[in-house]
This record gives sequence, C-alpha cells and structure tokens, in this order.
Amino acid sequence: MDSVEIRGKVKEIIASVANLDAKKIADDANLRSDLNLDSLSLLEIGVDVDFAFKLAIPDLENQLAQLQTLPQVVDLVEKLLSEKALVA
Repeated sequence: MDSVEIRGKVKEIIASVANLDAKKIADDANLRSDLNLDSLSLLEIGVDVDFAFKLAIPDLENQLAQLQTLPQVVDLVEKLLSEKALVA
C-alpha cells in the first residue's frame, strides 16, 4: 500500500468521524486547527486507523497526542506498516 492509498483511507476515516467530505480535506491539513478536531475525535480516528490498517499501535493515546497533521498520521501508518512487513 503506497502513501497515496494510505492518505486516502485516512481521509475517509477522518471524514467519517468528523462528518466531513473527504475530498475537502487538504493533504497537509492540521487536525486541530484546520479540521477543528478535539481530543476525543482524534482518539476515535486513531482507533479506527489502527483497526483499518491492523497496526496494533503501541501506546496509542500518546502516539496520537504527538500527531498534528494529516502527513504525520500517514507517516506513522507507513512506518508501522513497514515495521510490520519486516517482522512478517
């Protein structure tokens, strides 16, 4: 799965949780200031991302607290998917 596919899936998850149009979410969107997401929404997005990509994100809540932008979420998913592929 490449970064374009990952970004698209993450946008779909964000759109579903935040009741937004995925097509209107900018590729460089800031989760809090651009999309007005609160901590609870970010946690729900994190859980959904974790489930969708089957990541088993260690220390999910702390990982999410550090993420500010859509590219950071995509980078984290890519990193965890590549680590998972190395183990498999």
